[in-house]
Amino acid sequence: MAVKEKEAGLGSCVICGRAALLAREGGVLTMIEGPNACRLKDGASICGSCVRRLRVMYPVQYNFDEAKRTVVKKDPLPELSTEEALQANSEVVPFRENLREQYGFRNAVFVVDAMAECKGGFLQPPLVTIFGQVLYGSFYMQDEVTILSNGNEIKATVLMVDSYELRIPVDTTSLKEWTRHTADPGRVVGENGYLCKLVIQEKGIAVNKGDLIVKD
Repeated sequence: MAVKEKEAGLGSCVICGRAALLAREGGVLTMIEGPNACRLKDGASICGSCVRRLRVMYPVQYNFDEAKRTVVKKDPLPELSTEEALQANSEVVPFRENLREQYGFRNAVFVVDAMAECKGGFLQPPLVTIFGQVLYGSFYMQDEVTILSNGNEIKATVLMVDSYELRIPVDTTSLKEWTRHTADPGRVVGENGYLCKLVIQEKGIAVNKGDLIVKD
């Protein structure tokens, strides 16, 4: 049964006029981070839907401290004024289309940061965890994707999508636990502007920082 989450309001969204809520109803979180409202630097607010809309222009910035094994996140959206947010909203469609054109009009693009490999079980291919950030679009479990690396195109199926703060690879045990304890794994999504990890199970996968995973 879905759990009803408490909602805290930040007033009306300056872009669309809907209520800007910090949480929403539903036990299934369909975005890895959010979709929460955001308060702008002048005190106005934008709702979660408009945050998602603008995120392709203002991705969350992540800095890793490997020594402390922590990640520091910086969200550029709260640094905008109302005027800047409205201007961005008027520009986001052509911005996104220009971005899609740069990447051959793919439906979604993921930029690789690092990868790790674990045994996949008896007579099974290894589990490959690929860490990175979604440039634009969305990635779901069971998506058919293409890995672009060193001039090669490798077809694969996404077994798992999840957020991460530490680069801990997924093994068979953690994959089973994630599937068992996630309310609806098929609705967990890696969205544009956010960090996430994609898990695939294929032989011979080797990706480098800056390689792409795309969805047509």
